[in-house]
Amino acid sequence: MKRIPALAVAACLALTAACGSSGGSGGGSGDPDPDAVLRYTTSAGATSFDPHKTVAASDFIVLNLVYDRLVHQDVDGQPVPGLAESWEFSDDFKTLTFHLREGLSFEDGTAFDAEAAKANLDRAREPDSISASLLSDVDSVDVVDESTVQLNLSAPGVHLVLTLSDLAGMMVSPQAFATPDAAKALATDSDGIGRFTLGESDPGSHYVFEAVDDYWDKDALKLAGLEFSVATDPQTNLNAVASDQADCALVSPAMIAPAEQIAGATTKARTVLTQTVLYFNQTKSEFDDPLVRRAINLALDRDAILEGAQEGKGEASTGLFPNDYFVSNDSVADLVATDRDAARDLLEQAGLPNGFSFTAVTLTIPQFVTTAEIIKSQLKEIGIEMEIKALPPADMGINFLKGTGDAVITAWTGRPDPAMLFSAYFDEAAPQNVSRVEPEGFDEALAAANAIDDVAARGEALAAVQKLVLEEGAVVPVTFNQVGTVCNDRVTGYEPTVVGISEFRGVGMTN
Repeated sequence: MKRIPALAVAACLALTAACGSSGGSGGGSGDPDPDAVLRYTTSAGATSFDPHKTVAASDFIVLNLVYDRLVHQDVDGQPVPGLAESWEFSDDFKTLTFHLREGLSFEDGTAFDAEAAKANLDRAREPDSISASLLSDVDSVDVVDESTVQLNLSAPGVHLVLTLSDLAGMMVSPQAFATPDAAKALATDSDGIGRFTLGESDPGSHYVFEAVDDYWDKDALKLAGLEFSVATDPQTNLNAVASDQADCALVSPAMIAPAEQIAGATTKARTVLTQTVLYFNQTKSEFDDPLVRRAINLALDRDAILEGAQEGKGEASTGLFPNDYFVSNDSVADLVATDRDAARDLLEQAGLPNGFSFTAVTLTIPQFVTTAEIIKSQLKEIGIEMEIKALPPADMGINFLKGTGDAVITAWTGRPDPAMLFSAYFDEAAPQNVSRVEPEGFDEALAAANAIDDVAARGEALAAVQKLVLEEGAVVPVTFNQVGTVCNDRVTGYEPTVVGISEFRGVGMTN
């Protein structure tokens, strides 16, 4: 069965609050302990607590704990009500109206209403926002009444509902960005509506979250708190669960088998939309030439990388989406197939018969270091020398955006809608598009896809966007990750999500 996100047209059915919680079954049984504090250990923290002005999309992993969005997602990536109880499109998909929950307040006591939602959406559209390119089709935001906000679009935007389930839809108290000094403070502290408030923080290392009183979705909050610790060594994280220093730990592909050996614990993992990629700064080294970029795509043996770096857990990429996704990879499979003779021919056409050298930055996490080492070995076979510079997760992304390295080997976190992936990395105005270039015809192709509400037809249109991207060699898809969490048997309600981010909605702990 193809994995299909619920498109915005499905939201026209006026979703109800009963759909709001995304919890599932877990390892434990019995009633959750309302005083329990879950200890979670993972490989990365947050670079900023400002969801609009951060530069790292992966900050969502932490920020979802303190900031609810207009729209939430269930474990299969379907949109469900969040701070908006329901929404609907106009017939031409150029007006999107949200009906907001009433009676809610931000941490500082400011009322959540349509004015607050408009202030957030307008801020998320500012040029220096990480979400600006994702919301480029929003011309204006109107307050209809106290609990209704309307987005007026320049083009049909069926992708926007799921877009607003991510950083773009996070709601911050308007008082928290009312002045430059207040906005600056958001980098290290939160002021939102969410299940938790930030109690303590050692940035990039340890966070303590405290459950809020009277959270609006009782089914989503079954803990008194959550302690979030960061360790880049995945074995350290597993050891923490085995020694009862942590209740849950992130499980990366190579750690699934060891996690399954931990006594008194349950491991749940699935192949998710999170993918490992090699992404170019096209202003550096020889990467301004699409022939060079395409050559690197053809030089890689992705099956070997999957086995060597991920113990075979996940999927070797045949495009930018998993093989069972609603966007087909068929039209681009030949662009990412292993063909080193063709790769050498492309380098010769580019005037580089003897190859060239470049530096790739990557994460200090073992999976990515191993991936980089395998890629280095494979590129050497076509005459390309790659130097590896490994940086901690808190530094790597920011350093790459500031010009460190010629390319990056990293994980692109799963996005609820494919349009978000395309806009974030290939729109020339997107903050994460370090090259500030986009494939010819990209805007028109993506706009056409976002005007289609039929799933099959939209999948075909998005496949055409993918072909434009990979014909330019704008990125090298490598592998999809099988990830999840190992939890001790006192933890209940955990299920891995298709997007690849554990929100812990509905998760509790027994005595």
